[in-house]
Amino acid sequence: MKIWFDADNAPHVLVMKPLAEELTKLGHEVKFTARDRANTCQLLDLYGFNYVKVGGPYGKSALKKATGTIRRAFQLKKAMKHWKADVSFGHGSRSLPIASKMLGVPSITMYDYEWVNPTIFNKFCSKILLPDAITPKRCKEAGIDLTKVHFFPGFKENLYLNDVKPDPTIAQELGLKQNKKKVLLRPPATTAHYHNPEAETILQEILNKLLNDQEVQLIWIPRTPDQNQLVEGKHKAEVIIPDRMYPGPQLILACDMVIGGGGTMTREAAILGVQSVSYFRGRKGSVDCFLECSGALMTLSEPSNVTTNVVILNPISLNPKCQMDILDLLVSKVLEHEVRKTEKGHHKLMR
Repeated sequence: MKIWFDADNAPHVLVMKPLAEELTKLGHEVKFTARDRANTCQLLDLYGFNYVKVGGPYGKSALKKATGTIRRAFQLKKAMKHWKADVSFGHGSRSLPIASKMLGVPSITMYDYEWVNPTIFNKFCSKILLPDAITPKRCKEAGIDLTKVHFFPGFKENLYLNDVKPDPTIAQELGLKQNKKKVLLRPPATTAHYHNPEAETILQEILNKLLNDQEVQLIWIPRTPDQNQLVEGKHKAEVIIPDRMYPGPQLILACDMVIGGGGTMTREAAILGVQSVSYFRGRKGSVDCFLECSGALMTLSEPSNVTTNVVILNPISLNPKCQMDILDLLVSKVLEHEVRKTEKGHHKLMR
């Protein structure tokens, strides 16, 4: 069976890695396409995956996003039409289901923030995989087609965090010091359709606080190169901008605190037991609500609440069984299309 993976954003690589490896072990053929933005291609390079680079950033406006999505769908169709995939798999990639439909390939999507626009997934995907923190009631509220939804236990991060171990070379290469407060700061996704400008106001207050603290080593992880200008100049704090790609979970384990404008890194930190603070100001998703209620994630809603004090939070238990349950579910949903393809071929022979 031939499975096509489309990595539309950097966090998707870590989710797809264990699934692609497991399918390969089972004798299936996998192929990646990748959108060249937010270090997606660099992560694929880091983990040794071959891929076809298709498309890049779209821009901030709704019109640019819409035209960019359609344009990339046609680019994906052109890039993959001769490979003859049996099924495609994406994590919230909008171009993939459209391209797959044009090629006659069933497409599966997986995502964990219910407030993204589900229209493309509802129309063009055969299955929508969601964490069970997102309830059927919430799916209805978000407009997600429940007839296509399959729930998986835990969080997508459970797929790969069980195997993460600290890497002391990261601290050595970055010059991290034990007697300093090591704070990883991630700016918000300002081009996302769900971005709320309030997050940028809070970020500025966070920077004012951190950059004026000589006890802080600020590890700045920008989403786009232009965000580096936010930390330019001389400061009391030491600003560290890594000059190469590091695996996100290992980088988190080298820090005392992670502060992010939403997204995967704050959830990874919460699950790994590293102090995690989110200043995401879009509509709060079910996964973040669960982590916050569990005491693993702090939400920063006011600039005045910014602090560099490290507090003890309640880490989410990393259950190896949960990892295997998610992986088994994903593999089974992908391979269901192999069964259906065999059944179709059998019916044709019977005719």
